[in-house]
Amino acid sequence: MKGRETIIWVGLVSFWLFFILEITLDIWFGSKFPDYDWKSESMSYLGESGSPIEYWVSLWGIFFFVLVSLFVIAFYRVYPSNKWVKLAAFSLLLYGLGEGIGSGLFPINPPNTSITVDGRWHNIFSGIGDTGMVLLPFWLMLMFPRKENRKLHAFLWTVVGIGLVMTSFFLVAKYYQPDNFILHDKGVWQRIYTLNYYMMLLVLSFKMLRDKDKRS
Repeated sequence: MKGRETIIWVGLVSFWLFFILEITLDIWFGSKFPDYDWKSESMSYLGESGSPIEYWVSLWGIFFFVLVSLFVIAFYRVYPSNKWVKLAAFSLLLYGLGEGIGSGLFPINPPNTSITVDGRWHNIFSGIGDTGMVLLPFWLMLMFPRKENRKLHAFLWTVVGIGLVMTSFFLVAKYYQPDNFILHDKGVWQRIYTLNYYMMLLVLSFKMLRDKDKRS
């Protein structure tokens, strides 16, 4: 029992550390890359090939995956008997793998240059990670029935809605490049998209904190 409690606490603290570092490192990395425009460029370009902080972004990608993985283990330990927990945990692990290890180890090519092999792998892993995160709120709705979790379901549907809008803006900016606010603020849309899902994980972490001593 004590071991289980320790694992859960390690996972929760890992996520809270992850949440803080994702925000602070985004700001810090941007300050170390003078040519980077956070409003119009996606976060991937912080670690682009040849970036002055490419090494640090790659290192953070590995640590990113470790912290998310610890949170996944804690999540599974809190709800071991829930029939949907494996799908939810797998989705979150995919996010850590895709946006952490994958995006970190395969730097994207700089803007307006031909795509490289690393750039293609970066896009593949990033897509896998985003798929896992986008599916996660649906698995959570299945894990926690609406009858007993009306407020949580309302919140999760809000997350889904904001996620779809921000994804649409980001993809239109990336592939169609309209000469308006959608293109010029591509980095803003991605950051709102990311923060939206991280807030979902933050809410989940507090729910885990409340539920950790219950039998699920």
